[in-house]
Formats: sequence, structure tokens, C-alpha cells
Amino acid sequence: MIIDTASPSNIVRAFGFGWPDILRIRGSVVLLALPGTFVMTAYAVGIAFLVQKYEYLAIQLTVMTTVSLVLSLLLVFRTNSAYDRFWEGRKIWQDIKVTSRSTIRSFWCCIMEQSADDSARKRQALKDVAAFVISIKHYLRGEDGIEQADYDGLLSTEFRVAFSTQGAGFGYGAIPRASGSNIQQQQQQQQEQAREGWERPDQISLPHMLLYELQMFVENVQDNKQVHLQYYASMLASVNTLSTLLGGCERILSTPIPLAYRIHLRQALYMYLLVLPWAMASMGIAKTVILQFVISFMMIGIDSISREIQNPFGYDANDLPLDAYCDAVLTELSHALQHRSPKALQRTESTFSSSSAVDKTTR
Repeated sequence: MIIDTASPSNIVRAFGFGWPDILRIRGSVVLLALPGTFVMTAYAVGIAFLVQKYEYLAIQLTVMTTVSLVLSLLLVFRTNSAYDRFWEGRKIWQDIKVTSRSTIRSFWCCIMEQSADDSARKRQALKDVAAFVISIKHYLRGEDGIEQADYDGLLSTEFRVAFSTQGAGFGYGAIPRASGSNIQQQQQQQQEQAREGWERPDQISLPHMLLYELQMFVENVQDNKQVHLQYYASMLASVNTLSTLLGGCERILSTPIPLAYRIHLRQALYMYLLVLPWAMASMGIAKTVILQFVISFMMIGIDSISREIQNPFGYDANDLPLDAYCDAVLTELSHALQHRSPKALQRTESTFSSSSAVDKTTR
């Protein structure tokens, strides 16, 4: 079995048929690069005819050698910067998965139940951990509220009421909720600011609210002597680690590639492609058109790749499979709730009957 992050199911059969990468469109930047490539190629056709008629307009091809070297270095730096963000996001999400699963396991195995209420609160804390991971996914994608289907069976009624009372309408780009004709305009501004990297507004977000819930639960079980001191320290460290990992995701999303660098790179790229036909036209019209098409597609494609992967938290084929990461945490939660806690009282009600709602959600 081969893992392929460009596949919707994330799994590709080892010996099944699949298109070779050179023929694949989905997940590539072909559609992003072709418009600019066609424009530059059409421009090259006109320049080729002009230089064929007025040969003195041609420039030496050797002049472009140094320029192409400098431009290549700029493109490499741009692509490496974008891939660093992608790889950093992948490492952070792996840590989120590991830490959240460890937290679920620690809560379930190490917290003693002294009453039926303690058992219910512990189960809800486990669900809050899974809800926190899911909320990070939606938070990074700029999806507001708690109406998404993957929250069903995880958030308590009390928490939903508290969240609704707060009116937390959060999204990248410190813009309050609007009504009427301003909604579409503000949504467009939010999307633009999310791409550029903006900080959250002052209002607290859903992941941060869930972190408060988790820490209050850990402090409560410690106050009630339901957990040994060493386990309490470990749980508190896990909650703080989850907060740090959330901050790492925010850092990636809210730190754009410097605007001046992006503007200069784009200007340099298209200036190079505009000058290039003047140097190649002496080779003949056909060769000029073919070379211009190939070089334009390569360079515009590299620039498109860097723009495609610099934000790895969306829905595109080149983004991280956040849904799969969340499903792994839900699987851990379902496994815990389907088994009796080692710290449960003998008179505590069966886990199966108390967790049927989340079981249906997490399967």
C-alpha cells in the first residue's frame, strides 16, 4: 500500500493502475500556469515576426544567461520558503495527533471516578479533546461557528450555549459579522486577508475556548484528588503542548511571504519572459515559439507551486489531509469510550450506553 496525499482517500493500491505523474492534471499547477504561458507564447509569436523583418532589433542570447541565473535563484528561494511552511505544518499536525491521542488515553486511564457525575465529566473531557483537534481544522480554514457536522456528539449542551452567548464569529481578518449587501464584500476581504496572513480579532476563538475547558477540567480533578500528582503534571503539560501547537499553526497562517519579495519576483519573472523572445527570435519563428512556451510554462509553474503550497491547511489536492488527521483522533476517542475505564467504579454505568452518540459520530 502506498500513501498518496494527492489522493482523496489518501491511499493508492500498490499494484493498481494509475496515471503517471507526467499525465496527471489533478494536483498539478497546469491550469494555473497555462493562462500566463499562452499569453507569453502569443507575445513571442509577434516578436518573432518583428525580428525576422527587422533583424537589428535582436539581442544577443548570451545576455540572458546571467539574468536567468539570478531569476532561478529567486524562484528556488521562493519555492523553498513555501515548502518550509508546508513541512512545518505537517510536523505540527503530527504532534497535534500524537499529543491529543496521549491526552485522551491519560484522561481515560489515570483519572479516578468517584461518582456517576465524575464519569460523565471525564467522558465529556475526552470528547473535548477530539473537538479541539477538529476546531483547529475549521479555525485554520476560516470556518466559523459550531454548526459543522463533525462537532455532533462532541460538544456539550452547556458549551454550545456558552459559545452562542459569546457570539464568536471569528475568521482571519478582524472583520465583524455583517448583514445585507455587505456580507459578500466582507467575505471577500476575509478570504484575501486569510491568504495574506492576518491575526485573529480580539474575540476568543473556539479552539481557545476548548483549551480553557480542558485546563479547568484538569484543575478540577486535581482539586478533588481524582488523579495522582505526577499524572496531573503530565496532563497539564499536554494541554499546554496543544496550546503551543495551535500557536504554531497560527504562526504559519498569519506570516505571509514578504509582500516586497513577492511583487519583485513576479515583476522580474514576467520582465524576463518579455525580453526572452528578442534574444531567441534569430533562431527562427518555430523554435522561438516552442522555447518560449516551454520556458514560460516551467517558470510560471514554479511560481504557481510556491503559491499553491504556502498555505497547507485548505481543501486543495496539495494541502494537508486534515480530515484524515482528525479521523485518527476520533478513532482513538471511540476506542476509549467503548471500553471500561480502569479507574471506573464498579457501580458506574456502562460506558457503552453513555457514549452511543459519539460512537455513531466517530465510526
